[in-house]
Amino acid sequence: MLTLYKSTLNYFFVYIFLYFYGMKKNMLVFMLLLLLYVPVYATESTCVSGTVSGYPGTTIELYYFTDEISYKQEVLTKTSIDSAGVFEFVFTLDKVRKCFVDLGAFRGILFIEPSKTYHLQPMPYQPKTDAQLLNMYFTPQEVLVGLQNQPPDDINQRILQFELAIDEVWNNAMYTDLSKRYLSAVIDSLEMVFPSKNDFFSIYKQSTYALLANLQVELAPNWSIQDYFISMPVHYHNPAYCEAFTVLFEGYFNLLESQPNAKAFFQAYHNADIVSLREQFALLTHWNNPQLEELVILYNLWGNFSLKPKDRTTIINLLEQINHTSLYPENKKLAQEVLYRLKKAHVGSKPNVNELRTIEGKTITFSDFAGKYVYIVFASSLINETYADIIYLDKLRKKYAENLEVVFIFAQETEAKTIAYTKEIGADLIFCNWNSDAQLIDAFGVQNIPSYYLLDREGFFSHSPALSPSQGFERKLDAMLEVEKAAEGSSTMNKPFF
Repeated sequence: MLTLYKSTLNYFFVYIFLYFYGMKKNMLVFMLLLLLYVPVYATESTCVSGTVSGYPGTTIELYYFTDEISYKQEVLTKTSIDSAGVFEFVFTLDKVRKCFVDLGAFRGILFIEPSKTYHLQPMPYQPKTDAQLLNMYFTPQEVLVGLQNQPPDDINQRILQFELAIDEVWNNAMYTDLSKRYLSAVIDSLEMVFPSKNDFFSIYKQSTYALLANLQVELAPNWSIQDYFISMPVHYHNPAYCEAFTVLFEGYFNLLESQPNAKAFFQAYHNADIVSLREQFALLTHWNNPQLEELVILYNLWGNFSLKPKDRTTIINLLEQINHTSLYPENKKLAQEVLYRLKKAHVGSKPNVNELRTIEGKTITFSDFAGKYVYIVFASSLINETYADIIYLDKLRKKYAENLEVVFIFAQETEAKTIAYTKEIGADLIFCNWNSDAQLIDAFGVQNIPSYYLLDREGFFSHSPALSPSQGFERKLDAMLEVEKAAEGSSTMNKPFF
């Protein structure tokens, strides 16, 4: 409003100037433009206000996902929250977004449209339980937030009503012959009940229809893709669109392997030729939707990274080509995020961790161990392997004291429990607790407990993941030290020439 006030004052002075110079005609046009301009400027902001009881803090944040495929979380805006739990977000928005606030064990979600005002119904903050706090994979349950000023055309209410109708369809599907005729009739009936001129809701419905059509097993996924999906533009922020996308195109490359004319496509894949891969994919699918085609390629490359370890170098190469050559900014951003995730704890990179705190309260960094290999174990006192690993690695570290350091990071438990557990064992190793630090887990890409990683003498990932003690880590370490010894023996540096 301050900016608007200053702008209006400036226009007022121009008005006076024009008036005294007799330019009444020009002045009239100017004032008409000003009257048109002010309301447009004033409606640019979006406002969300409400109350959260029991909120533990003085600042509350409004989040969104950059896309509903990678689920990369970003802060849209933040604001102060007073002692009574009252808050107000004021921000600008360029498109409809599914946004959410952290309510502890729950996530209050709201579909927000640009330039609208939302007064939320009071929301309770539900603290996470100890089990939820210690679970590195815990995801809050999503709850649609109620509105006090519910307008008749609100997209949240329309989506809620539509989802209730879809739930009934899913329930009936368990006892019905899911023929193409039946599913088509269901979709036509839903479309009559839920007409809409809202683009976001229309895409939401169409994407859900694609999921319904995919229930026809004999025609899946081609009927769904051809009749309900490929005609839509790609919507990275529409959760229904992205859900349908992942269901329809998960493992799509495997579907192509059965096609006799897909030889050239897979040749381009193995040659890491993204230009040819795009061309061959378009020839195979006939979708005439190049943005979607590239997104399907990107998504399947991401999936194949874990399923086909031998192809990882090829996959990274192709993803980097998409990042550099894509004509679609959203695909480029997604490729960048995927590459970042795949290269986390990647061999040749360094851990994105500034420091660790041991259970004795000492702060350490991995650079403290420069010149040694560092064997990192993500562990838990709740599993049997941890005790055996500690006993074995305590002896191994003493055996290779000049070359090896061992760091245990206990997750999914309190620091007090880690202290009590390790004290009873009495090993001379470095013990840390994750202290519910999700970024620490994310930096190593930990998928399960236990997990093992090996850093080389300069702090770079040498093996990620590394062999566990029971898989023969000591033999691997021995072999690496022998290679180093042989390399030193063959070197002529600092040796006399006689």
